[in-house]
Amino acid sequence: MPKEIPSRFDPGEVERRWQSGWAEAGLFTAPSAPAGPRFAIVLPPPNVTGVLTLGHMLGDTVMDVLARRQRMKGAAVLWLPGLDHAGLATQVAVRRHLAKENVRLEDLPRERILEQIGRWKEAREATIRAQTVAAGFSVDWTRYRYTMDERSVRATREVFVRLFRDGLLYRGERIVNWDPRLRTAVSNLEVVHREEAAELLYLCYRWEDGSPGGLVVATVRPETIFGDVAVAVHPDDPRHAGAIGRKVRVPLVDRPVPVIADAAIDRDFGNGALKVTPAHDLLDHEIGRRHPELGAPPTILDEAGRLSGENVPEAYRGVDRAVARELVTTALEAAGAIVRREPYRHSVARSERSDDVIEPRLSTQWFVRLGALAPPAVEAVRTGAVRIHPDRWELTFFRWVESLEDWCISRQVVWGHAIPVHYCETCGEVIASVDPPDACPKCEGRRLRPDPDVLDTWFTSWLWPFVTLGWPERTPELARYYPTSVLVTGRDIMFFWVARMMMAGARFAGGPPFDHVYFTGMLRDETGRKMSKHLGNSPEPLDLIRRTGADALRFALLHPNPVDQDGPFTEATLEGGRNFLTKIWNLGRFLLGHLPDGAAAPGRAPDLDPGSALENRWILARWRATAESVDAALDGFEPTVAASLLYQFLWHDVADRYVEMAKDALRGDRGEIAQRDARAVLLFVLERTLRLLHPFVPHVTEELWHALPHEGEWLAVSPWPLPADAPADPEAVAAMEVLWDGIRTLRNLRAEADVPAAELPEARLLPTSPESERILLARSDLLTRLGRVSRVTWIAESSGAPEGAARSVTPHGEYFLVRPAASLGPAGGLAREREKLQTILDRTRARLADEGFRARAPAHVVAEAEEKARELSDRIRRIDGAPASAPSGGP
Repeated sequence: MPKEIPSRFDPGEVERRWQSGWAEAGLFTAPSAPAGPRFAIVLPPPNVTGVLTLGHMLGDTVMDVLARRQRMKGAAVLWLPGLDHAGLATQVAVRRHLAKENVRLEDLPRERILEQIGRWKEAREATIRAQTVAAGFSVDWTRYRYTMDERSVRATREVFVRLFRDGLLYRGERIVNWDPRLRTAVSNLEVVHREEAAELLYLCYRWEDGSPGGLVVATVRPETIFGDVAVAVHPDDPRHAGAIGRKVRVPLVDRPVPVIADAAIDRDFGNGALKVTPAHDLLDHEIGRRHPELGAPPTILDEAGRLSGENVPEAYRGVDRAVARELVTTALEAAGAIVRREPYRHSVARSERSDDVIEPRLSTQWFVRLGALAPPAVEAVRTGAVRIHPDRWELTFFRWVESLEDWCISRQVVWGHAIPVHYCETCGEVIASVDPPDACPKCEGRRLRPDPDVLDTWFTSWLWPFVTLGWPERTPELARYYPTSVLVTGRDIMFFWVARMMMAGARFAGGPPFDHVYFTGMLRDETGRKMSKHLGNSPEPLDLIRRTGADALRFALLHPNPVDQDGPFTEATLEGGRNFLTKIWNLGRFLLGHLPDGAAAPGRAPDLDPGSALENRWILARWRATAESVDAALDGFEPTVAASLLYQFLWHDVADRYVEMAKDALRGDRGEIAQRDARAVLLFVLERTLRLLHPFVPHVTEELWHALPHEGEWLAVSPWPLPADAPADPEAVAAMEVLWDGIRTLRNLRAEADVPAAELPEARLLPTSPESERILLARSDLLTRLGRVSRVTWIAESSGAPEGAARSVTPHGEYFLVRPAASLGPAGGLAREREKLQTILDRTRARLADEGFRARAPAHVVAEAEEKARELSDRIRRIDGAPASAPSGGP
């Protein structure tokens, strides 16, 4: 690449060029059996229902930062991509798509449905791949997997059969989330709860023996009274103590049912009495199981949500539940069974897939006994074999796994893995087998009927970390890359996916599937709403990439909002990312304009003698401290902290401070030796910082690195920089703090006094110590030039404040800006400075008084806050000690 680069960064052309180059060089293809250190991530497979969202981009960017850094550190990196068939969700998406063309999916034969789904999958798959490439994610495309590919199908069947034979998987009747519109069971993840208006009816269940009155029961579902088997009250409720053991009659059908006692009853709801309908409510079902004397509960709703069964009067059979509710309410009113009616708001469960109201339904399904699989997963987190980041989510994890219910894994849809079970119609044997059987192993009969259902999508997804590496075969990849290093995902699927993967890994692959779990937060818009395609507030990532470039989007996703917290992603956030890239680009161009032809690639930091320019020694020390902190942040899974450190260093330390200080040296104004040192220092700092930045913004850094003198063919695989390549030099750091404090103070005084840009007033300085005086005298040229004053004169303490001067007090000196008396106002500047310092001090003290802060914050952060409070107090005391008559100006 030519040394000269364009004045303007064009991300589109640059990003496409490097993406092609990396792919052609095979930089991201992992070896099958690496000999050295390895780092593995399996990409959470996006659903084929749609395309990648900004939420996907957030998690994928974090993974790419981790993967690229480890690749530069010399590890064999496997980042394995893939796609999830997303059974029910995909079938629903295709159903909606066909509906727009006036085609009902239910009217198509199975083969045509699968054909339509196949077309849908291919189109989305191509877009997802294009998005992944455009973002610069360094995945290994040679190991791409799909949850419905041949190997995944066989592995899924293998797991089912093993669990079945071990008694950990069974077919039984339980309450499930039933979607009447789609006519299938759905998972808890596919259920959304909304506050909705309803009517609460108070119904009188009259005493069976004909006694006056009866028991008043409150319900929002009067249509289910035909399935009532009892009325339950709390055993300690004195209002109903005499009712327990008696019988009441169900309104409209006059069927007698017992009044029972159960501690699960909420005494504060309604009248404290609950109609028990075990086949159509989870709580009622649990009550029914505790009271076997009630017998088998009747089912009064069919799979489409219509009233059915012998318990339902003929007039209501086949009527949709919503219509039946109105009809039954009218009949109850006519029968005088309604005591009163009142408006009521409650949480209604709706299917995320169809938006229909979920019906709790007693249904025969396949279940996994999660309780028997959970202990190894719990132990892995307790012992630290799997570490959760941020660790605040550990308690949530434990709470969930300690109260597990059996997992319903069967779905009544077309698209998905067929349940590997056949039923012998001769002897009734249930046959679970990886390969479809030809005959019954028990009676040798050949009349075999396959199970009509398919498996829940998550039943394949929970195997993802080891199936993608070749399980159940003993592949080299499985031997070297399992367990994987880290899983990056959203906390909303902690239970549905993360915990289950840990269970499956322990059961089938010999241990936990990953060493670390990192939970990202959720992106929100400017109003605080979660970003989603449904709400129309989630921009298409490819559109953003075309407009601003992938690197700008990547950096904006990581900075400034913490990745592990919910936070806004706005146009301003994206603009901030683009501005940062412009700053990087301009720094590269600035350096190239000052390098001589044939400049050598930087090795270690240039050797500087103690007499070398302070700014050279300081920036090298700052680079080392930044590199150490970036390493610590990434090791601790804090990508936003790492991005912020690099942003602050490059923008403020390098561009705002060092470049401004060293400009004259780079031009040669201070002589040949100073120019050589400044060039070498800036080249080292920028080249090493490009390496640190590469995992975050890979395209612009690869471009600039190739423009600079460098060693190696690709920045993407160049060595990760070592902090020890530069000296620590604490003396230079301390001295620069004194010098920059003076420059900043003079600038603030100019602003406070509203000094015109072209005017250079005189400054006078009273240092607080001999050391401060030595440092400021040694670089008075910088203090004068960057402080924008004509000269700095040192004064003695006995001199007092110069007449007509603005004054500011810092830990290192008292500064006076001399200006015409006519421009002076009242002595308010110093008062404003004191007020500002007092506000900061109050805030700092409040933070230190917070026990939560002291308990959570690292020791060095607490110590820094304490030191800040002491320094602020000292500065306020010194201002208070100033002569009241002295003219003053704030910083």
